[in-house]
Amino acid sequence: MKRFFALLKVSVKSMLLSSTNARGRSKKKAVSGVGAVVLIAFLGLYLSGLYSSMLMEVLAPVHMEVLVFIFMGMAALAGGLMFTTFAVKGVVFGGRDNDLLLSMPVSSTMLMASRVSAIYLENLLFSFFVLVPAGAVCAFMTQSGAGHSPLFWVRLIVAVLALPLLDTALSVLFGALVAFLSTKVSRGALGQNIVMALYMVAVFWFAFHLNGMIEGLAANAAGVKESLSWAAPILWMGDGIMGNWGLLLAFAACCIVPFVLVVFGLGRVYRQAVTAFAARSARNDYKLSAQAASGQKKALLVKEAKRFFGTPMYLWNSGVGLIMLLVAGIAALVMRNDLQAFIILLGDEFPVLPMTAVVMGFCLCTCAIAAPSISLEGKYLWVLREAPVDEGALVWIKVGFQLMLSLPCTLIAGMCIVIAVGLPLWQGAVLLLAMTLFACGHAVFGMLMGLCFPKLDAVNETVIIKQSLATTLGIFVPMAALLLCGLLYWLGGMMAGWAALALPVALLAVLTAACTFVLAKRGPALLRAL
Repeated sequence: MKRFFALLKVSVKSMLLSSTNARGRSKKKAVSGVGAVVLIAFLGLYLSGLYSSMLMEVLAPVHMEVLVFIFMGMAALAGGLMFTTFAVKGVVFGGRDNDLLLSMPVSSTMLMASRVSAIYLENLLFSFFVLVPAGAVCAFMTQSGAGHSPLFWVRLIVAVLALPLLDTALSVLFGALVAFLSTKVSRGALGQNIVMALYMVAVFWFAFHLNGMIEGLAANAAGVKESLSWAAPILWMGDGIMGNWGLLLAFAACCIVPFVLVVFGLGRVYRQAVTAFAARSARNDYKLSAQAASGQKKALLVKEAKRFFGTPMYLWNSGVGLIMLLVAGIAALVMRNDLQAFIILLGDEFPVLPMTAVVMGFCLCTCAIAAPSISLEGKYLWVLREAPVDEGALVWIKVGFQLMLSLPCTLIAGMCIVIAVGLPLWQGAVLLLAMTLFACGHAVFGMLMGLCFPKLDAVNETVIIKQSLATTLGIFVPMAALLLCGLLYWLGGMMAGWAALALPVALLAVLTAACTFVLAKRGPALLRAL
């Protein structure tokens, strides 16, 4: 067991460690790992808290609280698959330390178990922050006493521990399939992007039809449960949490058995699989070829675009915020009448403008494209440095690529939302100005973080894009700036109406100008020092 836990520690670090070339800076590594954990926990809490409350309002009066756990269990399963399926390719099968670990006096099955257990821990984190808040909401809002017994919480914890086992088994199988297809198909990234696009379409469809689904639940909750017979293990989990120990044990068995089969089954061929995947990636790791573009800068922009759209992990982690921004703007325009009726219902004192800015700003914060771009060059950064373009141009091209994506999305979504909520023309102009400044500042700040905290020797792109310190700071520091803008809006409102708008815009202008000045002065030197 001592060897297993040592290997597990290495596997967990390959997922959560981060972000700097300096050795021994454990505090910076810890910040990155904590940032990834906080992001997963926040998403789980938000989804569970919001939707559990909405479901309980409808289901508690008809004593069908079990459906809350069924739906939240499905959400935890789907979310875990989204977080870890494509990560499996890099963490389990594509780690750079696989050759070293396979040469050690440990069985390939034990190594496979340690890798898979690291994936399990990430799924466990998300499942915990989805199911436990759902249990708390159930205990608080129930009308039948569900959740008031200590045994209820024991059964809930058993479900929380068991569900990620099934999630992990499915993630590893799908991840192995993705890794296999990547070695056989020259355009493997296109297939992964199509799969993720279909997944996002399903998520947005669910979000837009949620109200109708909840109304249907109120009318026929029992019928809805019967229609979910195809998801029998999740139904067993819900009934088990509500008090059926037999079904809970059956659910646990349905989770444990696939997990064990995956570990021991793939463990027997783990060495051969890793060797095959590594051989294929070695042949296609980097290609020197002419860029079909007129001009040096255009060629570099094309290179950035190929990396962004050709790396599914990069596209769907750093670009999902822009997708959400566009979808929010178009949805607001389509549902314009309903949205305006809802605003009227809330009253004249509802802060439409700042709330709109917060939603748009949050979406932009997740658009961390420039922050990991330097680290993604990896050991081939020297190739870029040898290009007949000065360091300053290289830095600003990466910033410009993020702005080429974020600014059009910001302006289109902003205009759609302004029209949908009926903001006065001058308030709409202020909103677009503020969001444009925020998008520019976010791109420049992200580039600064990428230069200050590079990770050129990462095990795989997952570590850089999801857990690096540059990406973490590039997301959460702008969020803190948003909170500061909100505070200034509140303070300005106590003085005068114009001050409530002027102070946040002035802050964004100052921060953007400061980041731009620092990047212009220090950016080339920082890149030269790498």
